[in-house]
Amino acid sequence: MSADTGVEIELTSDFIANNFVEQYYAAIHKDPELVRKFYGADSVMTHLETSSKEEPILGADLIHEKIVSLGLQGGLACIQHLVAQSSAEGIVIMVVGTFARANESVCHPFRQTFILGKMSPDDSYAFYLRNNIFAFDDAFHGEAPQHTQPPHQHPPPQPQPPAPPQQQQQHHHQQQ
Repeated sequence: MSADTGVEIELTSDFIANNFVEQYYAAIHKDPELVRKFYGADSVMTHLETSSKEEPILGADLIHEKIVSLGLQGGLACIQHLVAQSSAEGIVIMVVGTFARANESVCHPFRQTFILGKMSPDDSYAFYLRNNIFAFDDAFHGEAPQHTQPPHQHPPPQPQPPAPPQQQQQHHHQQQ
């Protein structure tokens, strides 16, 4: 329970995965320099952009260099599906969506799998990005990308709390 708000938050694998994915893609698109903080010395990434075999990249520094070299800053990822599962070692996350680079009207379907590893066996809520496999779908199928404008992302509408019963009655009387 949070001392500030009195609200209890259950840290499920879905909750952690959703928060991780939101933060990760925000860093990729807004400031790729921040991406390094997600990785550790033993992290591994494979990035498949074409049908050619890519060698895995090992370590936070080399992964960071690769991500910066991809020119993803300012792009837009639209997440269509996110699935998370707990494992003995951490959390496995699969993301399916589309991606358009900045100033590009082509949306590329992609799939990305993350494994969040526990930073410490004693801490069930501290993770780092242990494994990252990214692939554009057209890299496997030889398909042409979708030539459409990337959809705009709008924050979901926030539900409004109902007015207290007294205010509702007063408002009802004022209308009559």
